Amino acid sequence: MPKVLLKFKQKKSFLFTALSFFFITSFYAQSQFHIAYNDKINLGNVNKNTRFYITSESEHIRLKGNEINDYHFSKPGICTVKVEEKKTNHKESCTEIHLPASFQVEVSRIKMVFDEKSIEFSSPIIKNKSTEGIVLRIAVSIESFDHLPVVLNRSTVHSAGIGTNIVATLDANFKELPEGKHILQYNLNGVATENAYLMFDFIDANGNIQSVSLLTPVKN
Repeated sequence: MPKVLLKFKQKKSFLFTALSFFFITSFYAQSQFHIAYNDKINLGNVNKNTRFYITSESEHIRLKGNEINDYHFSKPGICTVKVEEKKTNHKESCTEIHLPASFQVEVSRIKMVFDEKSIEFSSPIIKNKSTEGIVLRIAVSIESFDHLPVVLNRSTVHSAGIGTNIVATLDANFKELPEGKHILQYNLNGVATENAYLMFDFIDANGNIQSVSLLTPVKN
């Protein structure tokens, strides 16, 4: 085998091993998924002989292989997923992973999605100029399993990007909202010191981060 081809295969194998190790380490550290009702989880490439037993107060589901990645957790609550990995004689793929004996999926009654295309500002963000007084608006859609109002998360929204310390605070008038589409308002504070593209990490009612990137950079 040519040395160049051998080195390429070795590098490819190392990359798959490193990615698999990273996924497994992250998964074991997490040990619990937090999702909204009707959402799915993604366990990556699962061996077709692996069996999953999902139990909750109202359901008992059996799945195999990658079926777990297509399963919608339709009802709120905490599900326990027991994993049974069967040994096979075939050579395992580099992308196949080994899973813990069990893990939990916490399914929220709330589904909240920020519309990244709708984000707008009352005035542009200018380099080296305070953003105090600028209002950020973004559309959000809210659903709840029981159709009851949703209490909003009022944690500070941080920006990401080169030279930014801008934060956004949800307007005091927004405390809870019914199902439907709404326009949320955030008050900005802080400064951007570079002509960079910024990203805002919004926090939904489940405490999960939804990042929204701006399409235009900070202006001079």
